[in-house]
Amino acid sequence: MRKILPVLALVPLTALCLAAAGCGDKAPAIARVEVTPNTLRLGYPELQTLHLNWQPVAPLEGVSVQPTVFLHLRDDKNEVVRTFDHPFPQKWREGTPVAYDAKLFQSLLAPPLAPGKYRLTIGLYEGKTRWPIAGAGEKIDKREYVAATVEVPTGATAPSFAFSPSWLPVEDGNDKYVVARRWLNGRGVIGVKDVRQAGTVWLLLRVPRGNEPNEQLQVEGGGVPSVLVRGTCGGTETNISGPGMHEIEIQIDGPSPSGVCRIAFVPNFTITSAVTHEVRSVSLENAAWTSASGQPPKTETPQTETPPAETPPAETPKAPGK
Repeated sequence: MRKILPVLALVPLTALCLAAAGCGDKAPAIARVEVTPNTLRLGYPELQTLHLNWQPVAPLEGVSVQPTVFLHLRDDKNEVVRTFDHPFPQKWREGTPVAYDAKLFQSLLAPPLAPGKYRLTIGLYEGKTRWPIAGAGEKIDKREYVAATVEVPTGATAPSFAFSPSWLPVEDGNDKYVVARRWLNGRGVIGVKDVRQAGTVWLLLRVPRGNEPNEQLQVEGGGVPSVLVRGTCGGTETNISGPGMHEIEIQIDGPSPSGVCRIAFVPNFTITSAVTHEVRSVSLENAAWTSASGQPPKTETPQTETPPAETPPAETPKAPGK
């Protein structure tokens, strides 16, 4: 005998289905977003930019902070392998367009992504709330939409990098944005080899607060922790100061006569662990290469042997404030 479910038992399920985006989200879009290009190539360890053009058409009710734009890179199994989330860059205003470039990258600190095609998805959220948006492609999850197709080629598409011995071993990062990081013990150098055309080395550095338990912060001459960063192949010299994340770009004008371009890091501080006695300074959270022409050179198979790590600068840069 067939059992008939009571109609009332189905009502809560129906209500839940209507409330979920996957069951027919009828809420109006709060913005339209245009993403260009809709296909791009992301080699290793390379950075590319994606242009986002937002057209807010409705206010964000009950939001006390800036919403966050999420960009998720999904593989052929629909697994999220990288994230490029970032705060919406301006105050949300209905009727006020906002356009900017977002960075997509394969960090040289992280393992390369497997070759193939990936889907880049986009959405807008704050806390546990996601809002519907228009203008993007297919919806694949709760208020998450396909923005672009990303092709990852086989082999390396950028120069190779070598770290001086003062860089500590690579360690796991916090998430799919910082997949891996590398701490510096005092001063150090990154050598850039096999440069075939002009470009830029993009770096995301973190200056720690130095106020964790069992840590001792020492700053030369007192003052604020800072790091001088100097490149030898483009004349770039910049100084970052204060705790937190810092993005910098080091210009590489072309191949060095010596075969190696050097990026020197000169912090004016150290942090010593009272437990392990390990000494650290600045942390490299992400790093990638951008070609000046926008087109990477012909793909090559990555080197099987580790390039020389000993790449001291031609001259020792002066410490910040000296």
